[in-house]
Amino acid sequence: MNHKLALASGNQHKIIELATLLSPLGWDVSSPKDLGVLDFDPEENGVSFEENAHIKSQALFEITGLPSLADDSGLVVEALNGEPGIYSARYGGKALNDRDRAELVLEKMSNISNRNAYFICVLSFRDPTGIYSFEGIVNGKIGSNYQEGNGFGYDPIFFHPGLNRYFSEISSEEKNKISHRGIALQKFLTFIQNRDKT
Repeated sequence: MNHKLALASGNQHKIIELATLLSPLGWDVSSPKDLGVLDFDPEENGVSFEENAHIKSQALFEITGLPSLADDSGLVVEALNGEPGIYSARYGGKALNDRDRAELVLEKMSNISNRNAYFICVLSFRDPTGIYSFEGIVNGKIGSNYQEGNGFGYDPIFFHPGLNRYFSEISSEEKNKISHRGIALQKFLTFIQNRDKT
């Protein structure tokens, strides 16, 4: 028997990625649009990644009655007092695109020697038994330039010392194994597998 899971995202890449991982475990993944929820846009007014993820999973659960999964993620830069942080997707204002936001970080970091940064992802899962969160973090550095490639968001300025490459220079398969979202997702999958056994 398949379980239905509502994913609080309109991002087709995320939906496909999650469906690929969960379908062998007997889960069918649907977006709000798939479920007829056309204007899903809860106000993310939390003060942490976890709070914002919970707001989204709770809102979708209340609308659909289905187990719901949401994520909130972003870039945290040590020398910028944690910026862009929870404002990663709208850093610098609505007029900026992904590249503009990444270059704004580079500009702010131009004379700073401490380049430490990390990506964080918090997944929130809400079902009739409660609400659960799963966190993934990957540490790295803010690079010295914008590196074109496969990535999106802040990937072109995020340098992974272990790989000696920018996130925009690695394949999505490789990235999924070590990324903040990949780590959080593995924790969620472990939770689901263990719970389904009981």
